Amino acid sequence: MKRFIYIIVMALSLVSCHTMRVKNTTPKITADTTLLPTFPAEVLYVLGAQWEADTLLQRQMTIDNYIEQRLIDLYPEKAYKGYVRKVCNTVDQLIKQNEHRPTLYIPKRSELSFVSPHNAKKEKAGKFHKRECSDLYLYLDSLPMEQELAILELTPTERSEWEKLQTLIRHPKFLTRESFDTLQISSFEEENLLLTVLLWRGPRMFYRIMQSKSRAEKLAYYYYGDATNNGRPGDAFKHIYVNVLLRTYVGEWMSHAVMDLFWEWKSPNAPCDHYMDLHNNIIGRQSRYNDFTAAEEGCDNSRHWLQWAENVQSYIQDSINGDKQNWDKETPTFIVEPAAEKVSAYQYIYWDK
Repeated sequence: MKRFIYIIVMALSLVSCHTMRVKNTTPKITADTTLLPTFPAEVLYVLGAQWEADTLLQRQMTIDNYIEQRLIDLYPEKAYKGYVRKVCNTVDQLIKQNEHRPTLYIPKRSELSFVSPHNAKKEKAGKFHKRECSDLYLYLDSLPMEQELAILELTPTERSEWEKLQTLIRHPKFLTRESFDTLQISSFEEENLLLTVLLWRGPRMFYRIMQSKSRAEKLAYYYYGDATNNGRPGDAFKHIYVNVLLRTYVGEWMSHAVMDLFWEWKSPNAPCDHYMDLHNNIIGRQSRYNDFTAAEEGCDNSRHWLQWAENVQSYIQDSINGDKQNWDKETPTFIVEPAAEKVSAYQYIYWDK
């Protein structure tokens, strides 16, 4: 009898060991913490807006902790503990490294802390054409959401996509990855460094940035088809126009950070593309900005951002405004950079090989 019991115990032990071995061989998903992966912009926006709308959640954890934990839940193969801190450190280093470069816009110290919505202008939005476009971003945050959307002049398609995002924000339970995968908002791409905008200024400014980028991409394709890269005029249009939009909706410093630092860092370019982009960015947000956003009589019934696009398009089409460089993808920085610095701030650069 004792021998029979001993055999049963040994058999159970072997089964248990085998079971443990099977469990231990199950692969565990781990993210590569040496990388700064990107995530769908709509996911970042929704997570930030959920935290902002939930006062109980705000008492439980900070926005950066919430976004990081939810990204780990949704994308365990990419997100990891410490990701948000690593993103913020990268942004800090980029700002410090680029503060004194002559080819870049140098932010004023007062702008580094950004404009607080509590200090924003309290005036109500009047008719669009009676306001200075360059001051618009100062008080957008202080307006009711519907008034802000009216100023952004959403198209029916943009409004529909915005409503889809709001539905997810109001969702009573934790959203799954499938919730976002079936969202079908193709106009927003993936981001990493732009995550810091959610921490600095919140989801409303984040949305304006993504909306501006989407509009620039669509209108560049409308005017130039696929000819919006490789140094062609369509590439110049895209960069100039998105800077016009960003300067209007988020301000000069933020448009500099997004265009010259974040997106240039995200997709490293050959010197010919890099310095062309930096030069044309400045035209859109500084040297020609007032020309592009000048109000025209009789256009109150049209979307102003469409008129700005036409203004930029007319500027690009006039050959006297372009400075064609003899560059290609192999031209080194020590040739490209000084050549770019010699180009007038009122002429766009293209190389078109």
